[in-house]
Amino acid sequence: MLLLAAFTIILAWPEPSPEAVRRAAELGAAVLVVPQAAKAPEVPQGIEVVAAVPSDARAIGAARTAGFHGVMIEAPETEAALRPLLQQHGAFVRFVALKPAQAHWDVSPALAAVRAGQWPGLMALGGEAGATEQPWINANLHFFAWLEGFFPQRAPVLDYEPPAESLQYEGAEIALAEAWAFGGAVVLRLPTAYREGLARDDARARAAWGRLREVAAFLRQRGQGMRQSASSLAVLVPQWDEEFEEILNLAWRQQLSPRAIPSDRFAAPHGLRMAVAANHTPPESTQPRLREFVTAGGHVLVTPEPGEPLKAWWGGVKPLSKEGGMETYRIGRGTVRVMEEPALDPFVFALDLREQLGMDNPLGRGLHGLDVRLWNASAVLPALRRQKDGELAVVLIGYGRWVDHDFLAGARGQFRSARLEQPGSSAPVKLMPRGGRVEWDQPGLHRIAVITLEEAVR
Repeated sequence: MLLLAAFTIILAWPEPSPEAVRRAAELGAAVLVVPQAAKAPEVPQGIEVVAAVPSDARAIGAARTAGFHGVMIEAPETEAALRPLLQQHGAFVRFVALKPAQAHWDVSPALAAVRAGQWPGLMALGGEAGATEQPWINANLHFFAWLEGFFPQRAPVLDYEPPAESLQYEGAEIALAEAWAFGGAVVLRLPTAYREGLARDDARARAAWGRLREVAAFLRQRGQGMRQSASSLAVLVPQWDEEFEEILNLAWRQQLSPRAIPSDRFAAPHGLRMAVAANHTPPESTQPRLREFVTAGGHVLVTPEPGEPLKAWWGGVKPLSKEGGMETYRIGRGTVRVMEEPALDPFVFALDLREQLGMDNPLGRGLHGLDVRLWNASAVLPALRRQKDGELAVVLIGYGRWVDHDFLAGARGQFRSARLEQPGSSAPVKLMPRGGRVEWDQPGLHRIAVITLEEAVR
């Protein structure tokens, strides 16, 4: 069975050709996914060639006969129909491609590849999100956060198609960077124009392929990636649908790096400061745990369910204050903050989250309470991760061009040293303490950077 003990690059190619094998080898891919053929292509040692086949026992058997190392199958209509195939063929079924509604299926010993996501990068045609005057970022970090929160026992794997005529070749670099940040993987499918450009040795495609190989080599050298969130913000999600997907997505776009926690399984992880229960009433089984979290000093931000009266699950306490459309209730050492209106505009709500989290600082003003803050880097999204105790990792991913100018970055907490690693460079970082947080000069961004901060001993 394929395990993600190290960072695994999975390259998909539309034909089982020598070109596919050559590109997989150049990229350092561990897996090459191609359509089924009468004979599997010969691949160098270290690459597994996997046939994409229907969920059919005969097709799976034919792929084994043809010399493939395994298969990737489309999930059948029911989980009950999948189990006999997995029992019969075992670890030969490397991947099962699942629709989002099937994401909860147990596909072991295979890996679940969820058909969700989008080709990442900046939105074309100017790249600005209308009246927001911010770059419109197409990202998949919220999808990885969803898979991590709902299915913590398995590595998150996404499988999405690029737009056929896309000329945003940098999306391939971003796709690998996003997957690595979560200790997961992506089935990497290149746009048609990119592949055709490589085949004719087009200068632009060749340069993009060189940058992709550089990013891939850096990520492989860094190892498995990071399987644990270190964010102090969590969004409670009752079910995965468009409404809650967009709430989580826009919070990520505001550089908040939130966790996704199933509403019925809330348990405050270490370091959590704020939990968000937007547009739904948490289940009765969750409400005592939320009250315990608040009593111990946490904060919960609540919005009512659209069209339903607000249910005061936090108890019959009187409001401490009311400002604008928000009432604040003090419970123990923490607060419940209740907004009068549902979160109908995810962008506006994400700005509210940013303000509430940012103002949670000793001075009670500004945005010094944010976990991570970036200046003059609106096309960069941070992921706050942890690989081991005593260290915090800020993973910065650029969604536009490689950044060749310095910009200011900061993180909440007390740290005594830091090191920056990105493709082509590795160096210590000079930290500037700023009262409960640190800042540093980020020397550009070559698609992905990992800033490892060593926490000060308290």
